[in-house]
Amino acid sequence: MALLVWAAVASASNVVVVAGQPSATTARTRVRGANARLDAVIAEAVTRSQTFRGLVDTILTTDGIVYVAEGECGQGVRACLLAMVTIAGPNRLLRIAVDPRKSDEDLIGTIGHELQHAIEVLSDHYVRSSSAAILRLKEICSACGSRYETDAAVKAGDAVRAELQKTKSSAHQ
Repeated sequence: MALLVWAAVASASNVVVVAGQPSATTARTRVRGANARLDAVIAEAVTRSQTFRGLVDTILTTDGIVYVAEGECGQGVRACLLAMVTIAGPNRLLRIAVDPRKSDEDLIGTIGHELQHAIEVLSDHYVRSSSAAILRLKEICSACGSRYETDAAVKAGDAVRAELQKTKSSAHQ
């Protein structure tokens, strides 16, 4: 039932894509936090990390909407792209679950990592169901078993974290 409510809310929302570099408000049109803290973390990420902005820009060019929510992933991981695709009108909805106990800066890097996974799914227009998402992830990472990890996602998360450290260091000088 919760999934149906989530899909209904998402399909009722207005999606606006603005050309050029996304602002924090623009990022929320396709990359959205499920609560005020996650919205603020995403807004901060868009302003502080070029890599994060690039991930959001890529998602802005798709028919995907990515929700970032607090949640559990299992298998000992503290964040994940849930292998669920919901169709809402012309949009494919994806959900990222994150551990709310992380610091904001750690969340930003983690969300960047998971946004890369979302892009990996959204890059295939034929992925329009949860089973197709699982097949896509297995295709990308055939040796992963039940945990899907890609070099691109690891690099994205690391790049976002490095940029945050750089902006933090610059602010203290």
